[in-house]
Amino acid sequence: MKNAICLSLAVSLTSLLPAAFPAHAQSGHNLLSASQKASLKSLGIKVAIPKYVPQGFRVAAIRTEPCRAGDQRDANGVCRFGPDYTVLYRNSQNHCFVVRATGGGIGGPSGQYTRAVDTNLLGKVDVNVGIGMGEPITEAIANTPQANLWTFPAGNSPFYAVATRQGRGDQIDSTATCSTRAHMTPNKFIKIVQSLEWLPQ
Repeated sequence: MKNAICLSLAVSLTSLLPAAFPAHAQSGHNLLSASQKASLKSLGIKVAIPKYVPQGFRVAAIRTEPCRAGDQRDANGVCRFGPDYTVLYRNSQNHCFVVRATGGGIGGPSGQYTRAVDTNLLGKVDVNVGIGMGEPITEAIANTPQANLWTFPAGNSPFYAVATRQGRGDQIDSTATCSTRAHMTPNKFIKIVQSLEWLPQ
């Protein structure tokens, strides 16, 4: 009888554990709620989401910025200042990365270290470590956790990018705080980038 009660209690407690932290890497589509998917789709542009999300990460927040009322859109659904979205992924150690899109103009610096990788969705994408002169990412660097990993925005308006994130997430979620510790290797980051696929409409 005691064993039966203990087993029942264990099952009840297990059902209360948060499902947000997956036991294994899984499709980013499955980590989005129905309302989050609806919010992203409402922007009227193609939404890129990683199929590969490392173990333990969940969708912590999303931010969407639609085109302003009356703005003219092109064939891709892009207006002069948007639309934009950001999806913030975070794990229980407060390690974070984001996937974002912007419909506006782009520009930016070079990475301290960089590597061009092939993707099915966006063609060649420049993966960068830090800010600097654009030296090649060696295998030693690629297998060592780095604090500032990012891609130069890719695509043909809207432009899509992936980046690790540190510090406060004020522009995404004022309650989201991300660790400043290096947590992801460029090789794992590249796996996320290469897994990007369109969210079904």
